[in-house]
Amino acid sequence: MRFRFTILGAVGLLFSCQNLVLENRIDCPSMLLFDIENADTFEGVNRVHIEAYSQKDEAFLSADTTFVHDIQNQSFYLKVKKLDTVTGYGVMGFEGARKEGTFKWIVEEGANYVPLFRFAYDKDPSLEESVLLPVEFVKDFCRVTFRFTHYDHLGTAEDRFPFRLSVKGHTVGIDASSGIPVKGKFRYEPVEETGGTFRFIVPRQADQILTLELYGIPELGQEEGLAETFNLWSLFQEQSNFSWDAKNLADVNLEFNYKECKFVITVAEWEEGDNLEFEI
Repeated sequence: MRFRFTILGAVGLLFSCQNLVLENRIDCPSMLLFDIENADTFEGVNRVHIEAYSQKDEAFLSADTTFVHDIQNQSFYLKVKKLDTVTGYGVMGFEGARKEGTFKWIVEEGANYVPLFRFAYDKDPSLEESVLLPVEFVKDFCRVTFRFTHYDHLGTAEDRFPFRLSVKGHTVGIDASSGIPVKGKFRYEPVEETGGTFRFIVPRQADQILTLELYGIPELGQEEGLAETFNLWSLFQEQSNFSWDAKNLADVNLEFNYKECKFVITVAEWEEGDNLEFEI
């Protein structure tokens, strides 16, 4: 009789251990590894910030900052529970922006936008020790170079462009998970580089209000106040090879010739460019 109880006790202990092993395995962390499909486009030393959240309630799970080369050689990973359903994102070029809430990255009013690339990902429940997720960075910003030429007849001094520029819009950033533009008051005054050349960056737009305003500089011979307004959203949208809905936004070079009162616009896609001209 004693032998029977010993056998039954051993069987009970076995089942108990099996349950314990299964429970521990589920609670054990799984490593999220990433494979950036377009990694060759970027420098290996570029910093990348990656975050993970519960897909059920967007509860924070894990986050860390690393480099492109560490992601690609799989020395970087995030830890999550194996049976978690995970959603998350990665951002690159985020310096100068700040995180707002869970997924939004924005810039403050008065600041230039940042060259922020992003990817999003999801992970289904799994008992695997590690999961390799393919991801791809997308470009949700547009670098703009605006150059004014043949403005010497305006009577300027010191070969400086006699107007200051103010870029205004209603979009201040991007939702890194969905790619939806974040609305807010955007205003930035780019500094003249040389010979009437200005550079700035704008995010993917939430509406059609992106404008460039020119204000006269009295000490350079112009009357103070608003002198001219250009609707940049429309100027860009009119180009056949530019779309605000493109997967990767193109960069744009604009040249305004004061002598001929004509725009020359170059749409420089990520891999190629095209020249278009039109008069106003």
